[in-house]
Amino acid sequence: MRIIIHRGTHQIGGSCVELETGGTRILLDFGMPLQDAFGSDFNERGIDGKSLNKLIEDNVLFDIKGLYRGFEPSIDAVFISHSHKDHYGFLPYINPKILVYLSKGTYELVRALNVFLPEFKRTNIDAPIFLRHNRPVKIGGFSITPYLVDHSGFDAMGFLISEAATGKTVLYTGDFRAGGWTRKRYDDFISKPSKGVDCLLMEGTMLAREGGKYPDEPAVVQGVIGAIQNSANTVIPVYCSGQNIDRIVSLYKAARKTKTLLVVDPYTAYMLKVAGDVSSHIPQIEWDNIRVFVANYGRGDIYINKISNSDCKEMMLSFGRKKIKAFDFSGLKQKALLLMRNTMIPVVEKIPQIQGSTLIYSQWEGYIKKDTPDVKKFREFIERNNLTIEYIHTSGHATLEKLREFAAKVNAQKIVPIHTEYPERFKEHFGSVVVYYGDGQGFEV
Repeated sequence: MRIIIHRGTHQIGGSCVELETGGTRILLDFGMPLQDAFGSDFNERGIDGKSLNKLIEDNVLFDIKGLYRGFEPSIDAVFISHSHKDHYGFLPYINPKILVYLSKGTYELVRALNVFLPEFKRTNIDAPIFLRHNRPVKIGGFSITPYLVDHSGFDAMGFLISEAATGKTVLYTGDFRAGGWTRKRYDDFISKPSKGVDCLLMEGTMLAREGGKYPDEPAVVQGVIGAIQNSANTVIPVYCSGQNIDRIVSLYKAARKTKTLLVVDPYTAYMLKVAGDVSSHIPQIEWDNIRVFVANYGRGDIYINKISNSDCKEMMLSFGRKKIKAFDFSGLKQKALLLMRNTMIPVVEKIPQIQGSTLIYSQWEGYIKKDTPDVKKFREFIERNNLTIEYIHTSGHATLEKLREFAAKVNAQKIVPIHTEYPERFKEHFGSVVVYYGDGQGFEV
């Protein structure tokens, strides 16, 4: 079996791994990078309209024969690990004849996100093939067994790939952790690890990052409870991703324990609806202590307008008494956690109760330190409203401790770093079995 890591040996994001045996070729992920060649945030708008040849020339796309539209396909299948764009974002460029395998939850979140994106940012998967946990799929000379993993990306998977001719096996972790509400997936895997793994392609996002004050989602719940109890204000804004379903679950748990309202915007409500169709444990807007913040952006609420034009427009009927507007907060008899993002700043500022409040920042702290227009706008919002930031977050990636535990249980013949900025640190922590390869450098297993 031959492996090429097209991108990811020295960076977080843009993951793409090619495996080949006996003429069978598959890709594991086909993601968009988080940074460009100059270290700046990747500009998705900047590639819109560029030719395939130009994107390959600029090292945005890889020169992979038989992958792209307009050419006879020689890639047999693409397996997508989860619904973060750094793992699936370049799918629009592939030949539609190539099979795309992913979990149902991943597909539904990608499809849901399209509702809110301009055309150039959308990813349409015309004929997805849904994977099921621990159910092998045969593609030519490969057998691919998907495993559900614990990650901040909903319904994420890792893959165990076996080569029929030799019995050689490769374990691709994708992104994973052991601190989410689906931690049991991690515990189950290491309790009966795959035997005889020849090559472990293991993510190492956290090798150069501190784990932080909150090691897992239950700790996040306690942190949010404390922030609610210590706040003198009735409205507590929360800055987090509406796609981080685990985090919304944590906020919901904290809200319930403190008899606080959880107020989500229509975008997040939509994501919860889609995830709830896959898992019955996801909070829904019909539940008692959830409300939907409806704000007028020009001619109507932009999120509602987009949902109304989607195939889930019936969801609008369920808002009903759940709607809450800026002026409604003054009449609340209980506290409220209000999920927000930059686009909501003009209407959030119409809520007097946020002045001088605590803002819960529930994302990686590195984002707020960036020097971008969006971050500048957010920091100005904080200053104008005299907000105190409380960082309450846990990573979607495994800590060094859990990476060590995982590697020890798998006991692979070879560990290859991926999805990491510091591959050289792998040998320090995982010993002589670590082998480094550069992007585009092929190797045999």
